[in-house]
Amino acid sequence: MAFDLYLLDNLGYEKAEIQLDDYINQVIQAFVESPEGQAYGEENPGFGRWTASFISYAYRYEGFTLTSMTRASVDLVMGELLPRKITLMDASEAADTVPELIAFWSFLQREYDLENAADILTYLDSIKTKFPQWMVDPARAGMAKSFMMGGMQAGFDMTTQEGATAYQMAYNAQLQAEREGNSPFSQLGEALQQLSSGGTTGLPAKKKSKPKKPPKTKGFGSGDDGGTASQKKKKKKKR
Repeated sequence: MAFDLYLLDNLGYEKAEIQLDDYINQVIQAFVESPEGQAYGEENPGFGRWTASFISYAYRYEGFTLTSMTRASVDLVMGELLPRKITLMDASEAADTVPELIAFWSFLQREYDLENAADILTYLDSIKTKFPQWMVDPARAGMAKSFMMGGMQAGFDMTTQEGATAYQMAYNAQLQAEREGNSPFSQLGEALQQLSSGGTTGLPAKKKSKPKKPPKTKGFGSGDDGGTASQKKKKKKKR
């Protein structure tokens, strides 16, 4: 029985989900046996993993089928879905992604004459050198992937449950320490420590009060002759 590329288009999502894995295996097998697949496989044996991920994420998260895909939908899968969902140890692990998909879409273009295949191939060729970096870009990662990348960068073995658990504990401890470090009691303690060492507290300095001007009262330094009232009386008697 010939492979039906349009199978998913004729099914509702629930029924298509049941048959999706089998559909992916069949289309990859057809690709492997094609002239495009055989040419690509000479230098890249054991390929198909990226094609499977591409089809699976496209359909399960966005409902895209191979026959309905456009340049825009492929851009969403390559620029957002795959970088957000798939965790790699290094960008070099994605070096063969785009070349494999170019071979795959070349097969689809020749075998099925898909309307948007040429435009999709142009797009894939334009991101060939960019895509590996997209796969390790923290800005494109989802929460789960960001957690995994953080653990790997911190030196934890995130491929094991023990390593992931150890990183989770270390991460939680760091968050707790940061919360306590920003508490009012912590800030007060730091201020007192700085004062005891002769430093500044980092708190707003109190404004110095300006010296009050002497009251403008005669006989009390008001500026009329600089003398006191009793001194003036003595001067009048002498006269």
